[in-house]
Amino acid sequence: MKNKHNKQRPTLPQRHVLSRSLQAALLGAVCSVPYAHAQQAEEKTLATVTVSGAVEQTATGHVDGYVAKRSASATKTDTPLIETPQSVSVVTADQIEALGATSLREALGYTPGVGIQGNGYRDADNVVLRGFAVDNSSIRRDGLRSPSNTFTGAQEPFGLERVDVLRGAASLLYGAAEPGGIVNLVTKRPTTDSLHEVSVELGSYQRKQVTGDFGGALNDDGSLAYRFTVLKRDSDTFIDFVPDNRLYVAPALTWKPAAGTSITLLAQYQKSRYNRQWGVAPQGSLLPNPNGKLPYDLNIGEPTDKKEDTHKNIALLISHQLGEQTSLNFAARHSDALMHWNYAGRDSLQDDLRTLNRFYVNRMEHVKAWTMDAYLQTGFQTGAATHQVVLGVDASDADNRRLRAYQFIAPLDLFAPVYGAKPYGDDGADGYKRKERLVGLYAQDQIKIDQRWVVVAGARHDDVKYKNSGYFVTNWNEEKTSATTGSAGLVYLADGGVAPYLSYSQSFQPQSDSDRLGQRFKPTKGKQYEAGVRYQPKQSNTLLSAAVYQLTQSNVLSTDPVDSDYSVQLGAVRARGLELEARTDVSRDLRLIASYTYTDAKITKASAADQASVGLRQPNTPRSMASAWADYQFTGAGLPGLRLGGGVRYVGSTLSSGDNYTVPAYTVLDAGLNYQQGHWKYALNLKNLADRRYLAECGSGYCNYGDPRQVLVTATYRW
Repeated sequence: MKNKHNKQRPTLPQRHVLSRSLQAALLGAVCSVPYAHAQQAEEKTLATVTVSGAVEQTATGHVDGYVAKRSASATKTDTPLIETPQSVSVVTADQIEALGATSLREALGYTPGVGIQGNGYRDADNVVLRGFAVDNSSIRRDGLRSPSNTFTGAQEPFGLERVDVLRGAASLLYGAAEPGGIVNLVTKRPTTDSLHEVSVELGSYQRKQVTGDFGGALNDDGSLAYRFTVLKRDSDTFIDFVPDNRLYVAPALTWKPAAGTSITLLAQYQKSRYNRQWGVAPQGSLLPNPNGKLPYDLNIGEPTDKKEDTHKNIALLISHQLGEQTSLNFAARHSDALMHWNYAGRDSLQDDLRTLNRFYVNRMEHVKAWTMDAYLQTGFQTGAATHQVVLGVDASDADNRRLRAYQFIAPLDLFAPVYGAKPYGDDGADGYKRKERLVGLYAQDQIKIDQRWVVVAGARHDDVKYKNSGYFVTNWNEEKTSATTGSAGLVYLADGGVAPYLSYSQSFQPQSDSDRLGQRFKPTKGKQYEAGVRYQPKQSNTLLSAAVYQLTQSNVLSTDPVDSDYSVQLGAVRARGLELEARTDVSRDLRLIASYTYTDAKITKASAADQASVGLRQPNTPRSMASAWADYQFTGAGLPGLRLGGGVRYVGSTLSSGDNYTVPAYTVLDAGLNYQQGHWKYALNLKNLADRRYLAECGSGYCNYGDPRQVLVTATYRW
């Protein structure tokens, strides 16, 4: 049969009209709820009032609203953000819920300095910080390295209490990482407060989701507490034949056997099915094509393509107070990520600009790893200076295996696709086995002088050992490297809540390849100079931030002028930028998030073979980005349970990787509506409200469309 794009496909289960009718009915019910209960609201609904300072915030705990005031991501200590000499943004669980974020990238959509990469790759957390692509080595979970790769799945935001974004070079406390910064995901922790929540969600593309979040004390004295978070989702996406299914289960337990001692066990199981798409051709999406415009929902693969990711991990967090100002902290995690994927992939576009050559792959990726971090934190006084010293060691050991078996498959007509082609023949196989061990020693002193000056300085040394082998061979090649990094920062705490700061920081990232002479590449090195200011009036729920910086990366790979099949380390990249952020409760009822980002990221040095790239912008990095989200609670209108929100996101033009095409800028509108009535909360989220059709990014020979309008309707019961 033929569908709306004249695509012929094999017989598949139909998308049910009944399900669409159910979504429409629920959508109408949610929209009518505020009016149905308007007269009862004054009697039955208590106004939600945020009392600043009523609950003491912590670096890992829940934050009411959007304004976090403390973080441990930049210092490993529970520190006020206004005393931190580096850019840190915190996305709270309340913000994630208000945005209706279904991925880490959506959760970060209103955060300065953060760009999106790989829009077709919703099975991976691909982001860009300050012009540098952030891989999984720069995404941490509870401060610990997440040794998986970009093919083994994305994090589930429903399981997060908050997301801390530390921008800029940050190897002092985290070791190997990209220079753009660190994204630290804080898992929902056990709580002694009684927590019972169940949600049902319906949405666009046949989305059906059920979640649960439970917690509380397990004994009378509260020394034993639990948390149990679960999610089950079945959904299609705007791309044909691409599901977005997931099961997420996360039990957690905290035991406090004595005063000053806490032991927490965090476990997670996640299984996802999402068929990654490799984008569509630039001809017909970004560039003209005599055949017309490529369909927005085009799938270049086959309906039978299948990708399944399974993540299992368990973490142990221990904190023990050795004295009034001294504690010993230990964290460890074991993780296992397995991916099976069979798909028809994108090859070259034929001269008719409509027929795509393809290949077929059966692929397996398996990453097993353990990570640990142990540090001693101690405080003491020297004259007018108060010290918080951190001395620590962290380590990780990862085993990464990849196997790919190739076959042939028929080409696809992109404008009149006929699906159902079967792979055939044998086109070879490849793969690898890699083992990586990192061990780092670090020391940091956080000094507060006369309650006015804050100095944070430290140093670190890392040793890295790699072992590489082909998948089908038994011999291993072993390589070793090391790096020494440091950072220093200064904050002045002026009257009125103003805090200017200066900082210098370094980073390094090992590289897993060799030049044509067989010499292993040195780690890339990052250096950053940053100056900024924060404003946080006392007894207010406001935090304003501004920062300027220069960030450079050296030892970047560039094409070998002698043999283009190899690389040399003659490249360098420089990023200069400005970031502004505002998070505030303007009034009791009005909350606001706003940000602006200017990034001038350029290639400043390259080999003779790549001289044409010198001066070009970093791929997928817009010069300007801006965003704003505000929501208002209608307390004065007699509807204290009603909150209406809206947002706008602007992303400037970017340069594609490889082809150097200019990808146009775009602006997207979002909206949210929720209504609280007793134990029930109803929510409506509209993403890309105007249904703007745009290109999220382009790379070498491909482009990815941005998400069209999506509607989510959620009903939550809390008791």
